[in-house]
Amino acid sequence: MLRPLHAFVGLCLVIFAALYFYASEQDEKHSTAARLYLEDALTDISSWQPEALRSHLTPAAQAAVSNEQLYQVVDEYKALGRFKSMDTPQFSTLTAALSVFGEEQRLSYSFPARFDSGEASVTATLAVNDGSFSLYNFSIRRTAN
Repeated sequence: MLRPLHAFVGLCLVIFAALYFYASEQDEKHSTAARLYLEDALTDISSWQPEALRSHLTPAAQAAVSNEQLYQVVDEYKALGRFKSMDTPQFSTLTAALSVFGEEQRLSYSFPARFDSGEASVTATLAVNDGSFSLYNFSIRRTAN
């Protein structure tokens, strides 16, 4: 009775180890380029023009977000002012591992960023397509200064 349970647990451990290894490989492969993309994208997006944000979204995200929602997001974030700098993005191993089961590769990063009006916490999920990035999901939360 215990043999099948041991085999199942062993198989689960092998799968988790493989997913962790895959995620670590993706972090190593994309971290520098992703950071550069995020800096460029935030510089562009922080003009707080709806089309600037839309131009960085994946086609799926563009289809899911109405113009009204885009204008609301831009209005909400506009008070932050222009993007100035960011800390090293922290990679989410779980997002990368789970993207193995999806249609496109996704990488998620969180990091503190500085804007004209202060600091904010940014979370961005990037879609990777032929070595280039686009925003699948994006949020900014102002932090207490």
